[in-house]
Amino acid sequence: MLDLLSPAGVLGLVALGMGGYYSCRRYTNGCRVKVIVADAKTSAVVRQTADDGVVTLRDILYTECPSLTDPQQALMVPTPYLATGLLQTIYATMRVRLCDRNSNVTYERNMFVMKDGATVSLDWYPSIEGKGPIALLLSGVGGSSQEHHIRAMAKSLVTKFKDCGFRVVVVNHRGTARTPITSPRPYDSGFTDDLRTVVGHVRSANPDSKLIGIGFSMGANVLTKYIGEEGSACTLSCAVAVCCPFDIKVSSSAINQSNLLNNYVFQPAVMRTLMRAIKRAEHLTTDPSWDLDMTRISRAKRLWELEEELLVKISGYRDLDEYYERSGCVSYVDGITIPFLAINSLDDRITPPQGIPVAKFTVNPSIALVLVPHGGHLGFLTGFPPRIWFIRPIEQFVEAIIR
Repeated sequence: MLDLLSPAGVLGLVALGMGGYYSCRRYTNGCRVKVIVADAKTSAVVRQTADDGVVTLRDILYTECPSLTDPQQALMVPTPYLATGLLQTIYATMRVRLCDRNSNVTYERNMFVMKDGATVSLDWYPSIEGKGPIALLLSGVGGSSQEHHIRAMAKSLVTKFKDCGFRVVVVNHRGTARTPITSPRPYDSGFTDDLRTVVGHVRSANPDSKLIGIGFSMGANVLTKYIGEEGSACTLSCAVAVCCPFDIKVSSSAINQSNLLNNYVFQPAVMRTLMRAIKRAEHLTTDPSWDLDMTRISRAKRLWELEEELLVKISGYRDLDEYYERSGCVSYVDGITIPFLAINSLDDRITPPQGIPVAKFTVNPSIALVLVPHGGHLGFLTGFPPRIWFIRPIEQFVEAIIR
């Protein structure tokens, strides 16, 4: 048996320690954040300085967002027991209803009726009334204002910027968050009409407030598509898209594969929510021209089945391929003219990196992309106990814009 106090034992312990140190350092270096943005000459001007200089989007990222660009801080090191994208995604899904001191918020709700009679609920925190900046949050498919990352984001922003009267409003999709279903037309991955109406309403009621858009997953796709559609007419001051799928066809292919995550976590959670909404809408009369097969809809087990039988027909698309092509925001990224930050994970199995139009982020001067090696889908959990990493860079980015 080796005597640990002998020269050989001491050397062995030193070697073991050094090996552990370099292994840890190598792993940490593999968790570095990568930022893709236009070069210094072409990056879009965000604001002017007192001495008639300019601050570009690239300047903001490299001088005011250290969590994204500082060599010592630009790291997303996963919680040790959540070291893979699969574990991150499963853990985030399991704690979606978690309420802790970082996410305990009480909303003030108001209802907003759309032109087609549909009802959208707006959940405000800390209150509807105020004069400061407003962040509009959009959740993913089947999500709502009650999800943990939504509540944590809302509380963190309001706490961080309480001195300027910051408010958050979560735009709940039709039929979610216990919102009355008053129209047979559901929301979908590319449906931007409701967001456009809500932004107009919030802007009209708060003409002097800066508006910020923050979307997650499918909500990020809707937000990004809306901003691209609006182009130079967009009234948002900036926007952040977290786990945006960009190319819906790529994302749909990923989530409809038969594997552990889809079969037992993601698909069941999403389908339960959507099927409850469909059941709640049974009292409504659908348009006969839609020619819906309600039996097939009621027996659907996978998301693509609902999309094909419900969303394709209601929206008048030829087939699923056309629905995916028309719904994805990838074709609208070029039209974005406001400061825009996308945060995606390279090990995301729901919105995989193959769908990200990376090259566009070097061409459009108004947009930037953050790539994280290990974050999963809406996980990005670091430290112990696990905390959401993307909240800090979003705060830094928003602060740089609203100052």
